[in-house]
Amino acid sequence: MIGNLRTRIGIYVPQTTPDDIGGVQTSWVLFAQAWAHIKPKTTQERSENGRVAITKTYLVTLRWQRDFPKRARLLWEEHTLRVLTASDPDLRRERLHLICEEEEQ
Repeated sequence: MIGNLRTRIGIYVPQTTPDDIGGVQTSWVLFAQAWAHIKPKTTQERSENGRVAITKTYLVTLRWQRDFPKRARLLWEEHTLRVLTASDPDLRRERLHLICEEEEQ
């Protein structure tokens, strides 16, 4: 498994701060960096407000992390991936499988 983890990614988590008008502003801050294996899964095309939107999903594998955040984004080269689910596929605490989504318009 370790030999397949050849892509460097950044794991980002949301940080909210109050704004001047009573709301909050969300920014994404670096939580950790990791080596990963990224495999394309599906591509869907749909029409949204008269425009074509393409949604790609990926399976991202990385070493198991005890404190992986419940809400996260991954930065991979010029791609921003939203983490939909994170699971330990064989319950051995060796790796995490992340199902991620990237939307292009």
